[in-house]
Amino acid sequence: MEQKQSKFGVFGIALGAVALLLALLHFWAGPFSPQPTVETVVAEKAASIRSAAIDALKGKEPVKKTFAAKWNLDKVTEVVTALLGGLAAILAVIAFANKEPGRVAGGAAALGVSAIAFQFIAMYAMALLVVLLICAALSSLGVG
Repeated sequence: MEQKQSKFGVFGIALGAVALLLALLHFWAGPFSPQPTVETVVAEKAASIRSAAIDALKGKEPVKKTFAAKWNLDKVTEVVTALLGGLAAILAVIAFANKEPGRVAGGAAALGVSAIAFQFIAMYAMALLVVLLICAALSSLGVG
């Protein structure tokens, strides 16, 4: 019986493994760039929401602020993790299309998708935590 070489699948597993390890490293050891404290962020958001609500009640036109995304080490880490995870998933599809063993293609897909999913789950969990902290701060100020 001939053993099929799994070039795409093995490379996908390697990329997926690196992506998952990078996502875990960033979650546990990060953030790598200087970040404002949670208290500062919550206080700024609460003050901003309160002033916007007061302005809306007075009939003032809301001020529309835009900002450009700033690239720092954390943003680069997130993008590289997603890119490596996506490449692992694409290589898994290519491996499957080339009839490489199913376990190899499945492993590459699982690692790539896991790296991307881990980032999203961690990001939304932190966003939910920030929203809860803002609601608690607003309620203690008597706004909510």
